[in-house]
Amino acid sequence: MRGARFLSLHMMASVLALAAISACAQVAGPAVRHADHPSADLPARAQSLYVNGSGGDRLAVDLYLPRHAANDRVPTLVVSSRYGRRGEVKAHFANEWTQRGYALVVFDSVGSGVSSGVRDAELSDTEIADVGAISRWAASQSWSNGAVVLMGLSYSADAADLGTTLGEPAIRAAIVRSAESDPYRHLFFPGGVANAMMRDLWGSAVAGRDRSVACIADAAACAGMIHIGPVDGDARFVEARTALRDHLANARLDIDLLGVTYADDALPGRSFSIAGMGTAARVAAVRAAGVPAQVWGSWLDAGTAQSALERFALSKGVPVEVSITAASHGAYAGADPFKPQPQQPVPSVPRQFALLADFADRALAGAATRSIRYAVLGSDVWRRTEVWPPTGVEPHRLYLGENDLRDEAHASEITVSYKVDFNATTGAANRWTANTGVIPDYAGWPHKDASLARFTSAPFTQDFELAGAPRIALTLSSTHEDGAVFAYLAVQRPDGRLIYLTEGMLRVLHRRVREEGGALERSFRRADVQPMVPGEMAHVVFDAFPVAARIAAGDRLVLLLAGADRETFARYPTTGDPIWTLDVGGADASFIDIPLRPWLSGAAGETQGL
Repeated sequence: MRGARFLSLHMMASVLALAAISACAQVAGPAVRHADHPSADLPARAQSLYVNGSGGDRLAVDLYLPRHAANDRVPTLVVSSRYGRRGEVKAHFANEWTQRGYALVVFDSVGSGVSSGVRDAELSDTEIADVGAISRWAASQSWSNGAVVLMGLSYSADAADLGTTLGEPAIRAAIVRSAESDPYRHLFFPGGVANAMMRDLWGSAVAGRDRSVACIADAAACAGMIHIGPVDGDARFVEARTALRDHLANARLDIDLLGVTYADDALPGRSFSIAGMGTAARVAAVRAAGVPAQVWGSWLDAGTAQSALERFALSKGVPVEVSITAASHGAYAGADPFKPQPQQPVPSVPRQFALLADFADRALAGAATRSIRYAVLGSDVWRRTEVWPPTGVEPHRLYLGENDLRDEAHASEITVSYKVDFNATTGAANRWTANTGVIPDYAGWPHKDASLARFTSAPFTQDFELAGAPRIALTLSSTHEDGAVFAYLAVQRPDGRLIYLTEGMLRVLHRRVREEGGALERSFRRADVQPMVPGEMAHVVFDAFPVAARIAAGDRLVLLLAGADRETFARYPTTGDPIWTLDVGGADASFIDIPLRPWLSGAAGETQGL
């Protein structure tokens, strides 16, 4: 099995953010702001060397040691880096960890940085087996007490998460920040819709970094590249440049994914697909290994919140502690859409380290638990729960009217038409560009130069907590076989201001679905394709990404429908101008189910901050 997830870290974010800004420069909206990890001094490297990987590749490893007595043995944090270990280490609180008594090992994954080898895929079997190999190496060193905690942020978090499936005795815990446990559904094809922005920006950026042809051509150019970190004794970059020549044969994700539509489509020329590229496809191994994990996500960062909640669910009895923020990718800046920018993250960056370290200490002592802690948008409240959705949450059904959301459907059959506007966009600072280091900011959304179908509820008469994944159930016909439906849920404040909450999308040829225990089961596989029949009504049902928010008395909920998100997702169909007809009355009236419970201040599990 192979895994792929290719998100920004501190060192990749500026490249991707600049590309995203350039691509979206013509879109009106708030200024695009970039979230960086706060700069910090690094501890001195104790050693930099090559260690053999699982397949014989030479992996470049940097070691940072705490100040400890000669006979002390300490636990080790292991990080597998995709973007270069010298930049990666800056995102991982190296000073704080070594001061707390942990050793830190950061290594360049196979075919990246200055490690040798060729990458035939991202998060390949070899790459993850290397996590085990480096963990065994670390556990065997004279300074080690034999215990390893895997750690990662973004791509390196995917590697850490997959490392928990290895059954490696030295691996005792994992810290997983801003990852996706299913890269098809959570990032590259949410709802089966191709995230062309992420595919193209990420794929082209890492392809250039992997190859670093200027360094291959001239050793003098290597010194200015942060991802080119020579090991001890390689000041002239001889070994580094030898490794880079291997990278010239690396696979390119931006090219590979152009041939993917379905979750089981094999990558071109290979026998594996992206369907098996995360822990969601390795449930049995996760449970068998039983490695405790701390998993972080954000309501505003791609599919990381859904990933964290699904990781909790699939783990069954394994200790998993989930924290879901209202922050940017990596939680370096706040992103609550109810509040003006700029915002400080909650928890603060120093508090985040305290929570990471507390978990590592407890996990190594056998005291990790199962819990979910989450921020509630539009409030300063955090809640704790052991089930998701939280206890007391029930679906509240609102039916679509001609332009409203109502408690009861129109008795007679009524339809409304919508011509897909391919200028519709969520702009340059959305939850998807968050993965490139951009701080999500929906202040300028929806853009006035695009037409969206809009349905607005009556004002709420009391405060509620929305907690869960809204479900959109449309009865519609289209003039075309293919297309994509984007559904956005927002709050309209009494002053008319619109505040983004969440979104969901579905490419309509993936509409075949079954419901199991209240959950939608959709395979996204080729065998289950079900194109629309032009002019024929069909049921299109899908869930939005989960969210938690306070809905205050006087607020209205607004559902907006579109057939495109121009700056982020591929266009469906590639040509033509579809017209939808929505059924908003009678027995097949379209509706949305909103997961709600009454707002209770001081309720069990409520905290201020985290």
